[in-house]
Amino acid sequence: MKKIILMLVAVALVVSAVPSYGQGNKVGTVSMKFLDIGVGGRALAMGEAYTAIADDASSVFWNPAGIANIGNGEFFAAYTQWPADINLYSIALAKKMNLPVFGPGAVAVSGTLLNTGLMNRTTEYDPDGAFSGTFGYEDYSMGLSYGKYLTDRFAFGATFKVLHEMIASESVNSWAVDIGTYYETGFKSIRIGMAIMNFGPDITFKLDDDGDGRIDEDPLDGVSQDDDNGDGVIDGLDLDGEDVEQKAGPLPLTFRAGVAMDVLQTESSKATLVAELAHPPDNEERYQFGGEYWFQDMLAIRAGWKLNMDEGGFTTGAGFRWPFTESSTFSVDYAFNEFGLLPNVHRVSTSITF
Repeated sequence: MKKIILMLVAVALVVSAVPSYGQGNKVGTVSMKFLDIGVGGRALAMGEAYTAIADDASSVFWNPAGIANIGNGEFFAAYTQWPADINLYSIALAKKMNLPVFGPGAVAVSGTLLNTGLMNRTTEYDPDGAFSGTFGYEDYSMGLSYGKYLTDRFAFGATFKVLHEMIASESVNSWAVDIGTYYETGFKSIRIGMAIMNFGPDITFKLDDDGDGRIDEDPLDGVSQDDDNGDGVIDGLDLDGEDVEQKAGPLPLTFRAGVAMDVLQTESSKATLVAELAHPPDNEERYQFGGEYWFQDMLAIRAGWKLNMDEGGFTTGAGFRWPFTESSTFSVDYAFNEFGLLPNVHRVSTSITF
């Protein structure tokens, strides 16, 4: 157990010490950025500092080891209203099971869909897209997760996800893996959570779908392109005909490490504070802090703050939990995110335990 903890601490120190990829020169260089949008009213109201708290079905989106903390079963659904009329929908279903070979643990299935509606096509002759028609853009992921306690304090979890992205008439499929750990230190109520999210291959679009050996016209700008420099490459597209591909970029591989502690616990009240580091591939490290106060295990008030963000530092929200049977509860969680120059973001999620 000591070796495991030392290894996890070493990984956290190494990753946090790596210079950021950001400094403004890598922004916008990753594919399927929707995977980096937070999910769930509870987590988002606490400044997205959730890796060390993860104890419900929404854990599959933050730290898959957290589903080992669910009671028996839980269904989770969430909606995010993102700027620019972007909508994100997420669901997860987690259940405790005793599987052959693996033994007792928790299994979860999950899905996320991002939809933007129709967008205007633009060209150099029609920069506003007034005459060139529209195109669609859509992302989704589907995941299968497993988490279990390897000791009475240490849990491990993993998620395998299939990914899909569609831009106009072009689409690409890929996969990714999330890995997480959750450790109850035994000192007071301190918990440590770590997760590596969205590990997978770079995303590549194949543009020669009709097999004619020619580079198809770019579906997004509507203008054929020329090989101006004579190197046989059109904006990264090979002209040899048989295998025409364009590299779209890596997935948003992110390392998260957090610490949580209950600072107040009585028969009627419970307060928790959490701090977290998130290391994304396309920007500087984010430092996230949050707190949660429960009264009578029914009403929750939450707040958080995110540092090193261009916009969207302050978060707040509330939650309500209603036990409608001896073993089942219904919860509603709301989060508000102040986004500075952009429209403020509202998120709502619900969950049912059974």
